[in-house]
Amino acid sequence: MDVSVLDRLPAPVRAELDRRRAPLPAMAALVEADDDEPVLLAGSYATGEWNPTSDLDLLVLTKRNRPRRAPGTTNHPSILGDSFDGQAGDLPVNVEYVSAERLHDLARVLESADGDGGAVDLPNLQGLEIRLVQRVHKGIPLSGAGELERLRAGLDLDAARSAATALAFVGTLSLLEDTTVLTSPTRELMCRGAAESLLMSAVNGFGPLTHDGKHLLTRAARIAELPQAPRLFGRIETLLFADRLPHEEALGLVLDLAEDLYRSFTDPRCPSRVLPMLDPFVPTWAWTGRAWTAPGHGRAETGRPGPGQGA
Repeated sequence: MDVSVLDRLPAPVRAELDRRRAPLPAMAALVEADDDEPVLLAGSYATGEWNPTSDLDLLVLTKRNRPRRAPGTTNHPSILGDSFDGQAGDLPVNVEYVSAERLHDLARVLESADGDGGAVDLPNLQGLEIRLVQRVHKGIPLSGAGELERLRAGLDLDAARSAATALAFVGTLSLLEDTTVLTSPTRELMCRGAAESLLMSAVNGFGPLTHDGKHLLTRAARIAELPQAPRLFGRIETLLFADRLPHEEALGLVLDLAEDLYRSFTDPRCPSRVLPMLDPFVPTWAWTGRAWTAPGHGRAETGRPGPGQGA
């Protein structure tokens, strides 16, 4: 890649690269891209969330199936494409190559969220797929901006955020149900997982598309400052340490916050398809003894009393 492409890096990023003694020619030598292929600054350097140990992520949306491996790099391929780790001075650099064909496949999955007859399906997005949608939409273009806009237009961000929010919420209730039949210490482990999954659902619902825990707490803290944020954003520490409470108390706490979050999904700040995606799962939550209702949303199911819940 021509080193001049990196001249488009934001000034704060350039300053950080100078601090880390990362020469731009060494970075450009790690990347293979044609002139019309979008190259994006991605990851924490694109969102402004980097820390002193962060690597720099570049995403190439390529028309070729497999790039040449730059000398001195290692590859960890995935179903989406190749991902090469290299070094520019003191800075680790990751260069990920994803073909337009893979993006089109992902776009078709997201399009399927709007099923036949007005139904809304829940795409079973995996972490790498959620990350890719986030990087395509939030990455900073260094080349190929026109082609990037075309690709972005075909990748439904609302469907991806809705799916990420709903999947994490379903995971929360599934893990909580496990705690009602498992014994210690597995029960506490599942409780911890449920709490983290609920926070992930809330952050995806009210904040940026998020696929792992790296920036989860900092993003949650920013959302907590928003007006009328769901209750759990004011109880993050209590939620994440719920596994240290007696089980019945922990179960009640997480269910209370989950119920409040469910009602909050009608907030216009949330992606539009979360509640319809959750509708098919509501009957399976009868064990909670909760009424899963949301203002203005037509679906309502009331379950039988769950463990520790009164009739």
